[in-house]
Amino acid sequence: MPTETKLKPTTEIAVQAAGKSTEKSEKYDRKLSDILATAAQVFAQEGYDPASIRLVAERAGVSVAGLYYYVSSKEELLYLIQFHVFDGLVKRFKEESPKVEGPAERLELFIRNHLERFMADMSALTVCSRELGRLRGAYLEKVEARQREYFAQALQIFQELEAERGGSRVAPRTAAVAMFGTINWIYTWYQSNSGQSAADLARDFVQLTLHGVVPSEAPVPNSQ
Repeated sequence: MPTETKLKPTTEIAVQAAGKSTEKSEKYDRKLSDILATAAQVFAQEGYDPASIRLVAERAGVSVAGLYYYVSSKEELLYLIQFHVFDGLVKRFKEESPKVEGPAERLELFIRNHLERFMADMSALTVCSRELGRLRGAYLEKVEARQREYFAQALQIFQELEAERGGSRVAPRTAAVAMFGTINWIYTWYQSNSGQSAADLARDFVQLTLHGVVPSEAPVPNSQ
C-alpha cells in the first residue's frame, strides 16, 4: 500500500518550517520564493523531465544540499510552484472582489489579476499550463483543489452576468472555460514591447466577452 505524500504546511507564498522565529521564517520564505522562481524558469526552459535538481541549485546560487533544506524532491518543487500560483490568485481575488461592484467589473478584476500575475512571471504560467500532469498523489490533489476553487470564482462571475442580463448566448461554464483557454495562452502570444498592460488587455477581454468583436449594428459580411 503506497504511503501518503506528506505535505509541509503552507503560507501564502510557500512552505514555512514550524518553530522558526518570525525573522527567520520571513528569511526562509523569501529564499524559498527565490528558489521557486528559479525552478520555474528552469522547468519552462529545459522541460520538467530533463531539468535536474543540480541545475536548479546552480542557477539559484545554492548547493544541492542547501536546496534540499527547502524541498525534498524535484516533484515538491513543481508542486510548490503550482500551489503558490493558484493559492495566491484565489486569495487575491477573495480579498479584492468585495471592493468592486457588478459582475462585469469583477470579471475585469479577475482577468487583470490573472494577467498581472503571469505577465510578471511567464515561466510560472508555462509550468502551470504544461506540467500539471507530472504531479501525483497528495501534491496533485492539493493543486487541483485550488484550481477548482479558482475556476469556481470565474464561473460565479459568468453566472452573475447571466442573471443580471436576463440570459446568455452560451452557458456560463462554457464562457469560463473559453476565457481561461484564451488568457492561459498569453505566454505564447504576448509581446512585452506591445505597449499593452494587463489592465488594457483585461478591458479588451471583457469587451470581447460582453459584446463580441464588432458592434451588433455592424453589417453582416457577405459569405459568397
